[in-house]
Amino acid sequence: MKLVLDFTHPKLPKLFWAALVFACLVVIVRQMPISWVSGSLASQTGCRVMLQQPIGTIWQGSAALAFSEPNATEGGCRDPMSVTERFHWSTSCKLLSMTCNTELQFAAFEQAQLISWSLSKTQIAANEIKLPANVLEGLGNPWSTLRPRGELGARWTDINLVGLMANLPVFGAGNTPSSGVIRIIISNLTSPISPVKPLGGYEISANIADTGMNWTLSTTSGPLLLKGQGELSNKVGSKGMQFSGEASASPESQESLIGLLSLLGKKEGDTYRLKF
Repeated sequence: MKLVLDFTHPKLPKLFWAALVFACLVVIVRQMPISWVSGSLASQTGCRVMLQQPIGTIWQGSAALAFSEPNATEGGCRDPMSVTERFHWSTSCKLLSMTCNTELQFAAFEQAQLISWSLSKTQIAANEIKLPANVLEGLGNPWSTLRPRGELGARWTDINLVGLMANLPVFGAGNTPSSGVIRIIISNLTSPISPVKPLGGYEISANIADTGMNWTLSTTSGPLLLKGQGELSNKVGSKGMQFSGEASASPESQESLIGLLSLLGKKEGDTYRLKF
């Protein structure tokens, strides 16, 4: 038996090759491991927040959140200061509308977290979460010095974030600006480096806008008085996280807290300057 190859037929149409390439891209994206993109979270947050031991794909999988800081001497990120329990995610998409819906299951959530996203915007539904206070260590001073222990609760309104393609007319029509409010309550704060227990209660109030996020730190109770303002900016030339504030003690606790205050920052008058 002879096998004859016939090359007289016309070449396959370009539409076939385009469809083949598109199908290959779909398969690659659908099977993309979450580990391929987990590094971007660490780079965007300056190692403050990372995915720990991610498993699965970007569409369905699980991981834990880890909180750390940059390694100034060797580069990269330091070992995590604290790690949460694992959470799970599942995503479904609609090709015609080019939108996706992600559901996050996490024991610390008040309810399952729903996130709707597309090329032009991301919408995060209002929710609440409870975590141990030591996750704050990854946010830098004063928390990395205090090594806080206690109770942490956070709640947020519906959050709208403008996407990368929002400026294009085909994607950006009808989009609303980035917006949302996050409120973090820290209760019964203690520290292993201070004999005074508890140190107090604190509130962080954050507002989200197109240029990034700004927040304020205030004291609600206790002898250790903390206050300040911070910013997470995405503006060209000033990207990154910044914080400036001050720490002091109530009159009756100044003597017992002087050692802790000297670790938090440089003394300026009756207060200690916090900055990073």
